[in-house]
Amino acid sequence: MAIAEMKKLTLLGLNRDKHRLLKALQRLSCVEIVAQDAAEERPAPELEERRAQELSQRIARLDLAISRLAAFDSNKPGLLSVRPEAGDDQVAAALGAAGEVMEVVDRLEEIERTRGELRAREAREKALLAQLTPWEALDLPLEETRETRSAEVLLATMPLRGWPVLEQGCARLNAVCVQQVPGGREGVNALIALHKSEAEALGALMREAGAARVYFEGLTGTAALAIDQANGRLARLDEVRAQLTEEVRKLGEHLPRMRLLRDIEAAERDRVVGALKCANTQSAFLLTGWLPANRQQAVEAEIKKIAPICELTLEDPAEGEQPPTFLVNKSYVRPFESIVKMFSMPDPNGFDPTFIMMPFWVCFFGMMVSDAAYGIILGVAASYIYVKLRGRGIGQMAFILALGGLSTVFWGAMYGGWFSIEGIPALLLVPMEDPIGMLALCMGLGALHLFTGLGVAAYMNIRRGKPLDALLDQGSWMMLLIGLALLAVSKSLGMVLSIAGAAGIVLFARRDKPNFFKRILGGLGALYGVSGYLSDLLSYARLFGMGLATGVIGMVFNTLAGMMWGSPAGSAAAILILVVGHTFNLFINALGAYVHSCRLQFIEFFGKFYEMGGRDFSPLAVNGRYVDIRGEEF
Repeated sequence: MAIAEMKKLTLLGLNRDKHRLLKALQRLSCVEIVAQDAAEERPAPELEERRAQELSQRIARLDLAISRLAAFDSNKPGLLSVRPEAGDDQVAAALGAAGEVMEVVDRLEEIERTRGELRAREAREKALLAQLTPWEALDLPLEETRETRSAEVLLATMPLRGWPVLEQGCARLNAVCVQQVPGGREGVNALIALHKSEAEALGALMREAGAARVYFEGLTGTAALAIDQANGRLARLDEVRAQLTEEVRKLGEHLPRMRLLRDIEAAERDRVVGALKCANTQSAFLLTGWLPANRQQAVEAEIKKIAPICELTLEDPAEGEQPPTFLVNKSYVRPFESIVKMFSMPDPNGFDPTFIMMPFWVCFFGMMVSDAAYGIILGVAASYIYVKLRGRGIGQMAFILALGGLSTVFWGAMYGGWFSIEGIPALLLVPMEDPIGMLALCMGLGALHLFTGLGVAAYMNIRRGKPLDALLDQGSWMMLLIGLALLAVSKSLGMVLSIAGAAGIVLFARRDKPNFFKRILGGLGALYGVSGYLSDLLSYARLFGMGLATGVIGMVFNTLAGMMWGSPAGSAAAILILVVGHTFNLFINALGAYVHSCRLQFIEFFGKFYEMGGRDFSPLAVNGRYVDIRGEEF
């Protein structure tokens, strides 16, 4: 429910202890290593640089090999599969078999190169087939289309309009014979025999007809025979490709070890990259980083246990230093941190809004989906996913949706929404029958949301020792807004509060300006911000609109199904319409409710107090992509 206090760690140790210390820090997963300033002399050990490059290259090769084998994984993990875990024994076995795994990678790369060669040969054969097919009817061996001492036989192709030109022109020439060859698809193919004395005249005639000469160098036999031979070569290429595919399929049995090795080497690469961020001498290194204050003792004890001869200091951030932002929340609040991070990490000296935002987000989500039956389906499905994945990854999102489903059940019951079936009594009101009441409810919750934002801003001022700022800034706005609302109930009280609040804004909103007239003019400009509050309040009408849309779309599907109901075929169609229609309605409105509920937090709520500019805390840790490595020695 807060932003963790961060400590700056400075560690001066011997190089012989560096990697053991980094391994311990990675296992603790609570220290973010910071690169030294560029101005400082920081000669990086050549061995570590080479190792980092080597590991990056090996990881890239393993990733590519894994992607090639994934299609043949007989135990392919599903979306809801729990990631495997590996202890010290499995890690040791994977490292012992690293050579064998890399041999598999080498073979996969060789197979991929062979496949590339096969694709190139296949492209050449297909291009030859495309060239030969129009000449399949030619019964003259292709090697006979050549030049002799006194004559020449050639093949030519031309557009349809060019054939009469060529045929008639050849008839006027001496010692020239032209014959059309069947098979041309978009033009005409021709066999031409001529005496060399007519070569120049034939060339001019071919240019006039738009004819182009066709060459088949190196081919013997007829075109039909060459086509059969090319098809045979293509068939053999397919056989080789099938053999390679079968070999890759068999290599798929190495996938578990390959994935584990990839994550082990990724963890080692992260340690080496951390080592490269240190300042180094021949015998010592200097490491700086950030860690949460509540992990200070654990980190200090671990470092002293590994390297008793070291100098360790832990201190508060110096003035002007910006530590990373680490949000600390209860387990049931932590999944909602993802919503905050979608907007921006808060300033490390700011306020973590996750805990306060959470109930509003859940409430607004339920009001927008607003169908209790949908809420039951969504809640049960999301709860199953959350339990199945142990709350990690997609499981975090599932927890958010599970709470959203619970809220949907509540508001659906309040509105009488159960699969949009008409006639079910509502516990509070029916939005379509009482739109004014529904709109008043939305605006009331919106006002509470906005005032909570102002309250958080006031709290931040008080926490920083500025209670007067809280009174003059947020207090003035609260009096003005409450007074405007009370005008509908008590004109006198509303008028007093409104005037007092407006006066406070005009007089003190720009109190930092020394000139009285500029201060008043700035205050009047700030007072214009009341229109922004009205705009923000109207934004909560989307709670009404989205909830109404869910019910109307559901009623449309119910009406269509009712029209189809009757005969066996019609009843089957009606059931299909209900299942598909309500599934679509649940999906599209849950998606819309998620987006719009986030929008109400980001624009209306955070706009009252949120201080951006933080960066997420990124400690050195074992972040496996495929396997959770739980070893104590790794």
